Amino acid sequence: MDPHDVELALRDVVDTVRGWCELSDNTLNEHGRRDFVSRMTTVLGWAPAGTLPALLAALTDPHGPYQLAAPQVELLPEAIREGELLAATVADLDGRDADHHRRRAAAMTVVETLPMLAYQAKTPWDRARRDIWARAAQLLAAQPAPVRQTVFDALTVPGEDSDGRGTLISAVRSGGGLDGAVWLDRLGGQAWLGFGYWSTQLKRFTWESIQAEASAGRVNPAALATWRRTRIERSLRDMSDEADRMWPIPNVGELWADRAVADVEAMTGDRRAAWQALLAHCSVEADKAKPSAGWRKQARSLLDAVGGDEFTARLDDWLPLVGQARTWPLRMTKCCPGHLADVPPRMIDRYNVGLLWGLIWLRTMLPSSEETLRSLGQIAERAASKIPGHGPASPKLANVAVAALIESDHPAALAQLARLASRLTYKSTLRIVEKGLTQHAEALGVSREDVEEMALPGFGLPLADKLGDCSYELEVRGVDAVLVWRNADGKVVKAPPAQVRKEHGDELKELKSTVTDVGATLIATRDRLEGLLRRDRAWTVEQWRERFLDHPLARTLARRLIWTVDGVACCWGGDALRTVDDRVVEPASDATVRLWHPVDDRAAVQAWRGFLGRHTITQPFKQAHREQYLLTDAERTTGTYSNRFAAHIVRQHRLNALLSRRGWSYVQHRNDGASYDLPWLALPDWGLRAQLNVAGIADRNDDAVFDTMGTDQLWFARGERTPVPLEEVPAVVLSEVMRDVDLFVAAAGVGNDPNWYDGGPEGRYRDYWSQSSFGDLTPTARTRREVLAELIPRLAIADRCTVTDRFIEVRGHLHTYRIHCGSGNILIAPDDRYLCIVPASAKAKEPEMFLPFEGDSRLGEIISKALLLAADKKIKDPVILHQL
Repeated sequence: MDPHDVELALRDVVDTVRGWCELSDNTLNEHGRRDFVSRMTTVLGWAPAGTLPALLAALTDPHGPYQLAAPQVELLPEAIREGELLAATVADLDGRDADHHRRRAAAMTVVETLPMLAYQAKTPWDRARRDIWARAAQLLAAQPAPVRQTVFDALTVPGEDSDGRGTLISAVRSGGGLDGAVWLDRLGGQAWLGFGYWSTQLKRFTWESIQAEASAGRVNPAALATWRRTRIERSLRDMSDEADRMWPIPNVGELWADRAVADVEAMTGDRRAAWQALLAHCSVEADKAKPSAGWRKQARSLLDAVGGDEFTARLDDWLPLVGQARTWPLRMTKCCPGHLADVPPRMIDRYNVGLLWGLIWLRTMLPSSEETLRSLGQIAERAASKIPGHGPASPKLANVAVAALIESDHPAALAQLARLASRLTYKSTLRIVEKGLTQHAEALGVSREDVEEMALPGFGLPLADKLGDCSYELEVRGVDAVLVWRNADGKVVKAPPAQVRKEHGDELKELKSTVTDVGATLIATRDRLEGLLRRDRAWTVEQWRERFLDHPLARTLARRLIWTVDGVACCWGGDALRTVDDRVVEPASDATVRLWHPVDDRAAVQAWRGFLGRHTITQPFKQAHREQYLLTDAERTTGTYSNRFAAHIVRQHRLNALLSRRGWSYVQHRNDGASYDLPWLALPDWGLRAQLNVAGIADRNDDAVFDTMGTDQLWFARGERTPVPLEEVPAVVLSEVMRDVDLFVAAAGVGNDPNWYDGGPEGRYRDYWSQSSFGDLTPTARTRREVLAELIPRLAIADRCTVTDRFIEVRGHLHTYRIHCGSGNILIAPDDRYLCIVPASAKAKEPEMFLPFEGDSRLGEIISKALLLAADKKIKDPVILHQL
């Protein structure tokens, strides 16, 4: 930059800032003061050698060519001082006398003080900035390798991005001789390479650094994993696949992979080499649904080298760890360079998914075991479960686990498929499960439902035995599986002693897995049984006894339900099947059995509730207490649709979860003008389809996904579009579908969320929230009120409670409180002041008492709040105390 350019740049800076002063009464704000000093420092500091004294003389001359405003005169000494220091720093870089220490300091100062990069040269100041950047890059490129290493390590920080960073990185790399160790350490904490425009320029350097570290015996497994993920996630070209054959082959950072690497590295000689060759073979065809014959042939040879028994033992030890939280946290680009976010801990490494693809198919080539099939079922469930903001953890892994289950002819595989059919909500994987069940059904010549019921495992119940001096028994409590331990004296203990854990570790591990499986299967079976209430499903007495009433697991649920045997309603009471008036029933061998529904026998509902109370039967879901949704006159008038649940405001993410759980199909709506399917439910037994109209209201600005939705008409159709008069819909089907929708608007509605008590954005839903929180009771809330009316008199606080039309009134020591039987929200009498208590704050212990059904968490919440408020003098929670 010649002297004339420097003078022009200096004049441009002075004139520009003087103009700012004139616009603000000859003053400068803090930003303007910093900007003036920074610009002056840059121009003076980068002035060619020998020109600085003349520039400074002209600047400090009151009669000189630069007409400085008063604020500029005030700041000039500081700007000159900083400019001289920068000039000395540039001289250190440009000269030959400075040692490496001084050059490192000078290089970092230059990098940190460079002005914003100018993309256009419209003004002298712009041209000066461009020349300064070019000169800085030239000086940095000429520095010794240790100096350039310091600058490189300082610049290559994931998540930090700035204009020109790539230019400087390229400059310091141009002289060669850099060590990539620090860079690889940083890279190992990233999901992939590509978190800034500059980072993708380091592809070749990164790979060369990985190779150099490996050659020196210092393999960086985390950086190698990032490199592999980059090839998959970012689709960058010219990236060698040689990394796929480098050890460690599994990407570290996941429990199963860390275990596999440790196991193989503990081996020696040929055994270790055989395992490494086997693992390297696994991901070759990972993009295919099933492996080819050639892949299987080579895999068989590699399996023989490892040994089938050893492979089975190792893999069965690794598979239960798949899908668990990461051991090595990662960060990834959130939306654009410079914006990083933590990777959800349950996100599964896509490179490892390819490796697992091969390992799982290898496992199918050997005899199946119940342990392996259990692990595959767990993997499918974990991989198909949704991660907020990301979708399913790994659909590909879920699908291959399911495919391997379908491939197996072991009875436990069918049981896992039946369990997954009730547990999965991800439609793609669920379709594969259903297809597999259908294949098994066709092979057996029975229906799909028959296959699911026949496949239900018994787990060897009742399960009781001894380990060492301790005995254990698996108890089913509701839908929970609980292991009860007793010591040598028969006293119940929380856990077996250390000696038992040490001597029977493998048995304890297997027992723990069994308990987990029993619990998961109980929930899946409970959900499937409840779903049968809207199905036209019937059994012979023999089928009913074998699959439900006498089945080791299913009986724990089935004997708490009401059935109809040739139209006669009965339930297990005491030691026999009994009618509602306790008459023992002996079913005829040719009788037909169905699940009882209150809509079909309304006159007997109260009697059956009394039966449950007499026999202290807690039903696994509401049956005798089930809400009934009968056709109204308004719906007879509208004919083909119901407005009963219209005009509710719901949170879409919550609605989506509830729809999936109840078997409805739905595509999340976005505010992008696209058309989406509305929520719908297939009713194949009746040739019908239920549909709920919804529309987006407000979206989340970050991703345009609607946050709130408005509900509208509920209607039924034959096929996909032909409306069916509501009077033609079977009463049980109508009631069950409406019960679902009532659940959706209640549980997903903003009126159910105490955080919306202020009405949400701009308070626009304040009236709606108030009406939903404290208004008329829904059918579900009315049922809850009836149960509370029976339960409250049994509590120690009964004399402090009164059940009204909508509320439980609780007389505390400080106030009287009204708890709504629907929302569980609270008002303080007499002025109905809102009291916000989130469920986690209601820490009063629920009393142990008989409840007629499970599954209503709001019921327990209301009881807990009543107990808490009745003793309001003892409340210590500062948030609650502040409101009181």
